[in-house]
Amino acid sequence: MPSLTLMTATRIDTGRWWRPAPVRLTLSETDLILQADGPRPFHASVPLAECHASRYHHATGGLILEPAESLPIRHLRLDPQDALRVLSSLKSSSNHASVC
Repeated sequence: MPSLTLMTATRIDTGRWWRPAPVRLTLSETDLILQADGPRPFHASVPLAECHASRYHHATGGLILEPAESLPIRHLRLDPQDALRVLSSLKSSSNHASVC
């Protein structure tokens, strides 16, 4: 699976003056990574296997990462098309992991 990087509409305080930084979501071969740049950069990651129950919540327009309890942010605002790309990548990685 090639890596996928998307800029979400979710923002987090990273120490900028009056401007929260956007959270970037990256799917690597093995991990889901969340990052935001700033004076106090934000970085969190979990193995893809911990995101097996993730879903898109249409009413809030967000991707909900589940169970992924170790992530400080588990609800990311994304366009439906981008969320579908993430979910299909997560599904393909979990299918691949179960086959191996």
